[in-house]
Amino acid sequence: MKNEEIICYCSNVTKDQIIKAMEQGARTLNDIRKMTGACTLHRCKELSPKGTWCSSDIREVMVEYMLEEKKKENNDWE
Repeated sequence: MKNEEIICYCSNVTKDQIIKAMEQGARTLNDIRKMTGACTLHRCKELSPKGTWCSSDIREVMVEYMLEEKKKENNDWE
């Protein structure tokens, strides 16, 4: 996924915006909703080219971010 890729089509929230929210302390889907407005209008399934809700894509970005952060932590110990 590219950082400029739209993740939430109903609110036009990008991967980059989700990552920035996580950098500012978001740790749950609810945090992402509050900080970005993603996953709040409930129209992604009809607007997304994939025809799916955005919540699973948001979770995917969150997991990817957390794994990268964990790798950075582990590299700091080496």
